[in-house]
Amino acid sequence: MIIWVVALAGSIASVCYAVAIEAQSLHLGATALVTLGLVAAAVNEHRSAELAGASPYALAALAARYMGLLWGWSAVSTYVVYAFLLDWPYWMATVVAMIVGCCLCLFVGSVLDREDRAEAPDRRVIAIVAMMAKSQFALGAVLFGVLLALRQHSEMGIGGQHKWVALNLVIGTAAGLLTLTGYLIMHERPTRMSAPVDGAEAA
Repeated sequence: MIIWVVALAGSIASVCYAVAIEAQSLHLGATALVTLGLVAAAVNEHRSAELAGASPYALAALAARYMGLLWGWSAVSTYVVYAFLLDWPYWMATVVAMIVGCCLCLFVGSVLDREDRAEAPDRRVIAIVAMMAKSQFALGAVLFGVLLALRQHSEMGIGGQHKWVALNLVIGTAAGLLTLTGYLIMHERPTRMSAPVDGAEAA
């Protein structure tokens, strides 16, 4: 826990430093590095838990918590930048949207943890979560493309010369979510194909 706190605090400090010196490329690179680091940690922990025999509910809960961590990190970073360094009229709405995304992911993770501890877990829950992951991947891809277009053409979209910080943070978060959900979707198919058929289990 101490290592996580120090790492997240250091990452937020590095992002704020890039903002303070107005280095947009450095800020985008630092944001991408942090989000990809979180995705790498999620994939590594997911594989370790799977090798340890964790249930699909526990694995999905783990992924949901890391998605919440991605949103939470972006929310804190956005708040610190716009509350103390820059001024942008829509930053509070952006922070609220990120917090909502974080809370939704953590709520899904808690539901999955509850199902994992249940004596008779509901299989429909894991099916709904898989559908949500695929929907999030599709919507995230569209959002990622739109945000990149907004960043390339500063005259488009919401005005304000300081919106680039929020765009970089949301782009980085979207890239991390796309990578993580893409891994989960690609991982789901071989796992399902290797799973024993109910008839074979009965035999």
